[in-house]
Amino acid sequence: MKKVGVFFFLYLLNSQFLVAQEAADSTQSLTLSAHSDVYFANFSGESEANSLQPVTTVSPRDERFGLNIAQLGVHYNADRVRGNVIIHYGDIAEATWSEEFRAVQEANMGVRLFDKWWVDAGFFATHIGTESFLPKNNYTSATAVATYNEPFFQSGARLSYEGSERLDFAFWVVSGYNYFLDANDAKSVGIATSYALSDNLNLTYTNLFGRESLDGQEPEQYRTYHNLYANWQPADSWFVIIGGDLGTQTNSELENPNGTAFMYNALTTVRWQFSPLYSITARGEIFQDPEGFISGIYTTFDDSIAGLELYGLTLSTEYRPLENAYVRLEGRYLETLNEITIFDNADMTTHRWEMMITMGWEIEKAWAW
Repeated sequence: MKKVGVFFFLYLLNSQFLVAQEAADSTQSLTLSAHSDVYFANFSGESEANSLQPVTTVSPRDERFGLNIAQLGVHYNADRVRGNVIIHYGDIAEATWSEEFRAVQEANMGVRLFDKWWVDAGFFATHIGTESFLPKNNYTSATAVATYNEPFFQSGARLSYEGSERLDFAFWVVSGYNYFLDANDAKSVGIATSYALSDNLNLTYTNLFGRESLDGQEPEQYRTYHNLYANWQPADSWFVIIGGDLGTQTNSELENPNGTAFMYNALTTVRWQFSPLYSITARGEIFQDPEGFISGIYTTFDDSIAGLELYGLTLSTEYRPLENAYVRLEGRYLETLNEITIFDNADMTTHRWEMMITMGWEIEKAWAW
């Protein structure tokens, strides 16, 4: 028995030594980040002073100098634990974010389960979408109408595998479509996966499935949403993004309440980086949600109701004096395809011209120990 006791004592001592050694060898880092984007915009027609223009999230106030976003982030990483807190303010948050947590862009914590598997929980930016809601992450500052109608934020948990250079995979359980605080007692599930077919071509697929109707509402409405896009670099100075969404929702047709509604959208973005400092970007987009279960219901010229259907064209020029700073001049044209008078101006027309100048910068500072 004494030998067993001595062996057990030595085993515990060795275990504690290994744990202490692993902790000493592990790396911890703390990163502080900041980002700001300011603008001046002009829209065709007349609108109420300082009002937010419809179907746009970036530079949404007409004939005004404005603040798209000012954000600060704290990011902690260690061998087994990580966490993020990002606080933001500005017109993007005003136009799109949760009323209950308007200032919170992200607040989450993660724990490494084993090897390259992590579980994170809390408040996140959405995992769905061809574009980001932040101008700094896109080729153009003005986001597509599809991006406006996709989720911006979500609360829940994520199980992710991060052990491959070519493949990223995550399984999500979230409150619902664009919710921090859920509207019902159901939960939505989805995946996000990205695979690099080559050094110049990457495919990403994301989805979300769940019940979107309120508790007790009959008939229940179940939504599916799929997003697929490709990032392609056909040549050194050319960059292409092609993406689209497909969504369905049961018991949601306007003329047949028991029918399943369908929507889709698509966009193509092409950038020519003709010098290290200058580039030109063009984007074409189409959005089709005739039943309005994603975009909402609008009134047409003949006073009937319909969901949003439109197309848009965007042209953008960018100057980057530094890698982490940009100045963009952009123009965009939007027109509805089903005579919806969505644009706020004196004539309530079906089209809109937009012009904007945006200026943005971002910095990061990291400490490791």
